[in-house]
Amino acid sequence: LARLGYVLVDYPEKTLMPGETRVDLVHAKGTRDLTAQHRHSLINALKSGTLTIRAVTSDAARVRLASSEDPVIIGEAPIARSAHSHGRRMFADGRIDWQGLPRRVS
Repeated sequence: LARLGYVLVDYPEKTLMPGETRVDLVHAKGTRDLTAQHRHSLINALKSGTLTIRAVTSDAARVRLASSEDPVIIGEAPIARSAHSHGRRMFADGRIDWQGLPRRVS
């Protein structure tokens, strides 16, 4: 995504991010690790327009993506009753944090 200058926005909260390890698998294999339920969640989010793909056009922004200064995947805001105050973000280097969109109010 970073190399091509794309960012995924509002990635479904309860869907594994690429490279995230599933509890029942030893090694992460990107989106191939997704269960059927997670694949359907991604497909439905894309079809409904909830999950969007944004093109990054400035050279400076592409450098920030590629150098993992800016996230390549921005997870959706957690629901109001979530244990997390912010959503997930994933960077080009594979790092995932919980510093994304703030929890929804209602």
